[in-house]
Amino acid sequence: MNGSPVGFFSAKRGLRQEDPLSPFLFLLAMEGLNNMIKSAKVRGWLRGQLEMLRVILVLFEGFSGLYINWRKSHLYPITEVHNMEALNAVLGGEIGALPTSYLGMPLGAKSQSYEIWNNVVEKCEMKFTRWKSQYLSRGGRLTLINSVLDSLPTYMMSVFPIPKSVITRLDKIRRKFFWQGNSESKGYNLVKWDAVIVGKKHGGLKIRNLMNQSKDLLMKWLWKFNNEEQSYRKEVIEAKYEEEDNWMTKEVTTPYGVSVWRSIRSRWSEFKANTKIKVRNGEKTEFWKDVWHEAGRLEVLYPDKYSLVSHQQKTIVDHLTPQGWNFIFRRQLNDWEIQKVADFFNTIGQFNGLEGGQDILWWKGNRKGSFKVGCAYKWLNHINQL
Repeated sequence: MNGSPVGFFSAKRGLRQEDPLSPFLFLLAMEGLNNMIKSAKVRGWLRGQLEMLRVILVLFEGFSGLYINWRKSHLYPITEVHNMEALNAVLGGEIGALPTSYLGMPLGAKSQSYEIWNNVVEKCEMKFTRWKSQYLSRGGRLTLINSVLDSLPTYMMSVFPIPKSVITRLDKIRRKFFWQGNSESKGYNLVKWDAVIVGKKHGGLKIRNLMNQSKDLLMKWLWKFNNEEQSYRKEVIEAKYEEEDNWMTKEVTTPYGVSVWRSIRSRWSEFKANTKIKVRNGEKTEFWKDVWHEAGRLEVLYPDKYSLVSHQQKTIVDHLTPQGWNFIFRRQLNDWEIQKVADFFNTIGQFNGLEGGQDILWWKGNRKGSFKVGCAYKWLNHINQL
């Protein structure tokens, strides 16, 4: 302190609640805990050692001044765990049971069941009942739908696919409020709801299409999966479902287990159709099967050449040498095939070469190539209008 080393000192007054520095201070503290756990993982201390995790948490309490409320802490067994009491004795807290909820999200419940959406539907119905007593113009009702009713299910849709039955229920609430307002008598819908929930350029009122909103929110996890090279979440998913290629896991076909990743993985074909690969070092990109060339997927553009080459799964860096492209064909080329091969080499000759960094996915709906939920929603709506 003041240029001289001193011992530990305790703070007498902290930040007030809602202080703008409070979230920043919390992030600094959590970054320290995150680095402690990462270091222990790299050294192999956490493998089957709950005692070490308890030591890390106690040390974190000591240097940060943030204390864990063990009475409110719970351990949740997944399937059947025989030694839960012994594990609980190490960490402390209580033994919980699934299903439960955490930060408003259901844990351990069936992700595609109607029941987990009951809270969202009830909130929308409560808003609708409250607004019915107010005399609002149709423009005012439209504003409330876009700003409130459309945002209520977004938090849940960011993880769980919304069932069609829930969409039908929420659409009924929004439709009734928009057309009838506070009228108790049965009104008439002047325009089909499918025409209302499209963009204003297409003659709609820009009310959210919940199905498309659910799809693009799930696609966000596919984008994160491909852009998080060092992520515990990605390691767990890859270990459980195995890799299909360098970009995605195998399709989930088992009828048992957690279906959250199954729902996210089901959007991969639709997501991949609007992406291309930006080649850097060429180590992740398969030469024939991935879309990295402006002309398209080379396996489709040159099927005859694809059937001739050996090692069809090789990446770009495997085929590129300092002298140029190098391919091994299964047999000698016929005279009538030479011109087609020359055309093929002219096409791939437009490649600018490798550069530093890892190959990445490039989202076509954004000039910067990054995935944005809003841009994906407009893209899905545009497809629906075709």
